[in-house]
Amino acid sequence: MLHLLLIGSVVTASAQTPAAAIAEWELHGRAEGLARPDTVCQDFLQAMGRKPAELEYVGCTQDDASYLQPMEARYRVSGASAARIEAYLHQTFGMPSLTYVCCGWSNGAPYFWRERPGSVNYQIGMGVESLHHPRGQWSAIPYFAVTVAVNRKGP
Repeated sequence: MLHLLLIGSVVTASAQTPAAAIAEWELHGRAEGLARPDTVCQDFLQAMGRKPAELEYVGCTQDDASYLQPMEARYRVSGASAARIEAYLHQTFGMPSLTYVCCGWSNGAPYFWRERPGSVNYQIGMGVESLHHPRGQWSAIPYFAVTVAVNRKGP
């Protein structure tokens, strides 16, 4: 019984308090572009004041069990408005233009954006799995997905 109590004490002692997590973030996480450990999963574009009206917020997921503790806000935009949103994401964040490969439209490799040094590093993406519709026919595609993700821990 005493042995089990000692193991429990070691586990409890190694848990990081919220204040310690914020202090660690101030020392290393901020410079790495990580979101604060107390960041709430939310509409990140709205929180930045950079959400276009045509973009519909669908929800946000977070994975606290993952090593990086990612959060991902999901959006959708109609095919009819997709070209405007693509242009907005390119102009505002520098996201590459969408290209069609194999089975859908995508901005390609993961794309990251930071407003300035010391700010959060956002991963921004846009795409849809679909038959090949040329850009002029994107209105035939019901919705494109847009994602904005952050990590709360580094590798």
